[in-house]
Amino acid sequence: MTTLQTMIDQLCAAGANPQAAIQNSLQETGKPAVGCFPLFVPEELVYAAGFLPVGLWGGISTFQKSNQYIQSFACSIMRANLELGMSGTYDFLKAALIPSQCDTLKCVCENFKVAVPKVPVIGVTIPQNRTIQAAHGQLLDEFDYLSQALAKVQTPDCQPMPLEEAFAIYEDYRAVMMDFVDTVPDYLNTIPPKVRHLILKAAWFMDKKVYTEKMRTLLSLLKAQPKEAFSGKKFLVTGIMLDALPVLDLLEELHVAVVDDLLCHESMQFRTPTRETGTVESKLAYRFLDLKGASPLYEPKKPRGSQLAQLAKARGADAVYFCLMKFCDPEAFDYPLVKKDLDAAGVPLLSVEHDQLVESTQQLRTRIQGFLEINLS
Repeated sequence: MTTLQTMIDQLCAAGANPQAAIQNSLQETGKPAVGCFPLFVPEELVYAAGFLPVGLWGGISTFQKSNQYIQSFACSIMRANLELGMSGTYDFLKAALIPSQCDTLKCVCENFKVAVPKVPVIGVTIPQNRTIQAAHGQLLDEFDYLSQALAKVQTPDCQPMPLEEAFAIYEDYRAVMMDFVDTVPDYLNTIPPKVRHLILKAAWFMDKKVYTEKMRTLLSLLKAQPKEAFSGKKFLVTGIMLDALPVLDLLEELHVAVVDDLLCHESMQFRTPTRETGTVESKLAYRFLDLKGASPLYEPKKPRGSQLAQLAKARGADAVYFCLMKFCDPEAFDYPLVKKDLDAAGVPLLSVEHDQLVESTQQLRTRIQGFLEINLS
């Protein structure tokens, strides 16, 4: 009999062990894999071409080979991806999709072609100005180019399908994930910060159809439990990612829960509503054009602060935890604007700069404890 804890353990194990999870998915599906760099790429096109999309979000903190190609003051995600590629970890990939959403990504896209010659690079160009009608047409042309590029690296093991079918699978995934995000605030003892993160992270390493069915089972079992009272403080998390397990453990130790997020690595992948009309290609294009709150994307009015204020109120969050990725200029430029909007809304804000992997949390412990005592006691 499948239990709630069994499902939680399975998904957390997949999130905590990417290489093993990917290998299991490759064996289960029989599909070859294509890597997807941050922040946003049209995974549906990869899935429709018969590949297993795999998220490439770094995951190491020691860099040697990659220093030949990328400066030490680049973000740890890009440095780690280049290091892993040069070390052969990504040799199993049939291609890697690399978008151009920040200056570092633009450099890495070209460097990866030379540094990791075994993995073909497919550049993904997202319109900088997403507010004009021409951006929609540009994306449709880009999707045609990407489909042709993916066709060139297809193997006999690929299991292609119509884009409409792939899009429907991803729509089902997005609906289930939003249900999960909406449900978690009622079960903060069962789903503490690290568990929530690992469950969401597992999606990057599994076939979306398989993952969605597992999540549907987990949700059914979770909702069958009585709603839980939580006596600690509730954080809303924002930034590029919070993939530092010691930090998540520390939050739980300090009786802090994560009630929701605006993280590019997590819920921002699925929380943008899909338009109801138009072709599948048009709907997919508008999913990019309608996306709001990601600092590397051009947004003249910078709505993330107001988004966070509204979401904090809706979730009953006590404060916003701003995960400032070290050396990420777009995030640093966004922070003062986010702070201004949250101050105006009366929402306390804690900003913490760190790399993707954090080895010591002693100083952070003091900062969070001080923040809780001063702002939330």
